[in-house]
Amino acid sequence: MSLRIIYGRAGSGKSTYCLNEIKASLEQGNNTRHIIIVPEQFSFQAEKRLIKALGSSGINGAEVLSFGRLSHRVLGEVGGLVRKHINPAGKSILVYTIMERLKNDLRVFARAAGKHGFVNTLCGIISELKRYNITPEALTGLENASISPQLSDKLHDIGLIYEDFEKRLHDKYIDSDDDLDLLAQRLQQYKIFESSEIWLDEFSGFTPQEYVVIGKLMSMAFRVNVSLCTDCLSEDYAPEDTD
Repeated sequence: MSLRIIYGRAGSGKSTYCLNEIKASLEQGNNTRHIIIVPEQFSFQAEKRLIKALGSSGINGAEVLSFGRLSHRVLGEVGGLVRKHINPAGKSILVYTIMERLKNDLRVFARAAGKHGFVNTLCGIISELKRYNITPEALTGLENASISPQLSDKLHDIGLIYEDFEKRLHDKYIDSDDDLDLLAQRLQQYKIFESSEIWLDEFSGFTPQEYVVIGKLMSMAFRVNVSLCTDCLSEDYAPEDTD
């Protein structure tokens, strides 16, 4: 169980270094399974690079996943996908219905539900709040903070809608934004990570949900490698003046 940071500027060869390390490990006959985690949009490109580096016969000991694919893999095998995922249209309908039901309690958004694009914007806000582990109770606690009355009223309305959304959603469905929370809860039941080496590559940053999952992986895996696009890990670093 260890953490290794691999860092360098963009284009400096971090991904190539990771693939060469994986190739060397497999050629030495190690039984360690290598799991490369990349953002969803880079998964196809990463799979192509992996096949090119290892060859079709060498990819049995390595695979490419995103956090989303990882959650579906784990939850599909250990349980957790018992409820159907709500799609974006269903999510919008649910938020619109909640706004109509709560319109007498809303301070700012009472007449906004019918405005073009507003419900989709609110769905996006709820998704962002979930990614950063901000609960409806946390928003309620900000109402008495030293903020403007306008912001306080908006937080009040978002908190009410968000709280009711969570209650109604989980009666029958699950939100894809909750997948990483479920993954973190069930990850230790998926024993394959206990002898695996994890490689996190192509990320520009991580959300709090992803940090929790990474922490769980660190407690289980042989080693976690994180590739960072940076010149230096020290906060005191200052680039040299090139003038």
